[in-house]
Amino acid sequence: MKNLFLFVLAASLLFFSCSNNPEVIDNSITIAGKLGNSESPVIIVSHNNEEITQDSVKSDGSFVLAFDYEETGIYSILNGDLRFSLYLNPGDSIFVTGDSKEFEQTFTASGDMAQENEYLNKRDFFLYESRLYDPYVFMAVKKDAYFYKKDSIISIAKTFYEELKSKEGIDTAFLSWEESSFQYQDIFMDQLYPMYHALANKIPQDSVDFPIEEIRKKIENLPMDNPELLRVEFYVYMIYRRIESLANEIMEADSSITAIEMAEWIAIDSLIKVPEMVDFFKYGFIKRSMENRGPLQVEEVYNKFISENSTPKYVKRLEKVKAKWDPILPGKPVPDFTFTDIKGDSVKLSDLKGQLVYIDIWATWCGPCIAEHPNWDKLKEEYKDKPVAFLTVSIDDTREPWEKMVKNKKMEGLQWFASNAWQSELAQFFMVNAIPRFLLLDKEGKIIDPSAERPSGKIREILDKHLAGLV
Repeated sequence: MKNLFLFVLAASLLFFSCSNNPEVIDNSITIAGKLGNSESPVIIVSHNNEEITQDSVKSDGSFVLAFDYEETGIYSILNGDLRFSLYLNPGDSIFVTGDSKEFEQTFTASGDMAQENEYLNKRDFFLYESRLYDPYVFMAVKKDAYFYKKDSIISIAKTFYEELKSKEGIDTAFLSWEESSFQYQDIFMDQLYPMYHALANKIPQDSVDFPIEEIRKKIENLPMDNPELLRVEFYVYMIYRRIESLANEIMEADSSITAIEMAEWIAIDSLIKVPEMVDFFKYGFIKRSMENRGPLQVEEVYNKFISENSTPKYVKRLEKVKAKWDPILPGKPVPDFTFTDIKGDSVKLSDLKGQLVYIDIWATWCGPCIAEHPNWDKLKEEYKDKPVAFLTVSIDDTREPWEKMVKNKKMEGLQWFASNAWQSELAQFFMVNAIPRFLLLDKEGKIIDPSAERPSGKIREILDKHLAGLV
């Protein structure tokens, strides 16, 4: 389903599931099918934002995705621009068909969880068409209109659910999960309304007319002792937000805690007492930080988690994430990537050898990236007489907005552009999942730090240390 979950995925930090069938021994899952008008020769299945396996799509559109996985929950299927989801248990086999150009209207399923997944396709398509997942449109209206629209749309979606519930042989765990999803979707959306309403109408968030305190109390009263709710993305997101909020308070109250990961660890321990849930959220935060910043940045909490957790599957997954960073750890060489500068000329990283290279990977649409620009300019001025090259690399989708901003803001120095945006060689090599991302290379073009401090952070200490080594 094309772009169906953009809203939920953008708002959510991560989406996880946990097994409600611990007695299942057969963890094999098979997803087979046939796609009409497939736009890509490769089809991928992922879970928890992690690719599990992939297969080639044959000339007739057929494919088979077979893998072992121990968790019940949502599996995302990706083929080019087509994205759809399937709810499956360990041991399930399902066959799906659909035309990639009209997938929602042509989707069929047979085998395990067939009726449940046909319902999901119908429900999700309806919610997508209703613009429920487009917050800048849906939440731009005033509160009474928002409540009316939201309640009306969800009420219709619930009629699909009641129709499914009346059928024979429907998975009871699926029905329970769906009921919880409806229950927590309301609070999930309401707590986002002030922010998106303010953004859509370009007004201060604190001026938005909305029962914010009432929503905050609902979130504070969410149950913290039911592991079954870890399969409900709306619930999980709200708990993540609550943990993050408390972590920020902890850091403000105790200046000795300088790592957000440690503050999050403390916040989780103070809020949650069920070991399974504690491991779940600690794993989630560590995984996110490790994917975005690398293992060196989370070494302390990573080691604590490895020694203290009681969920072996999370350890294996973190070790897998950590291993991905091996090629870009300090001391490793960097390929001589090619870019274009603001004049359109071809340039390479090797052009900067003989000096430290501090790289800012950014894009014009990225607010946090733009916020660092004044700090970048100040830092660059401070080190103008030192052998440090300050290089900004844009991963905008096209050159036009980048060229316009560079020229309008009179951004000087090394301004380079990477073709193919997130799929550019630089972004792929350094596993860039979020921006801004800063890199520091030595005079030989080898890695000093694959996830360096921001200009607003403690980068001066690191620069001074390595500059002293050049003397």
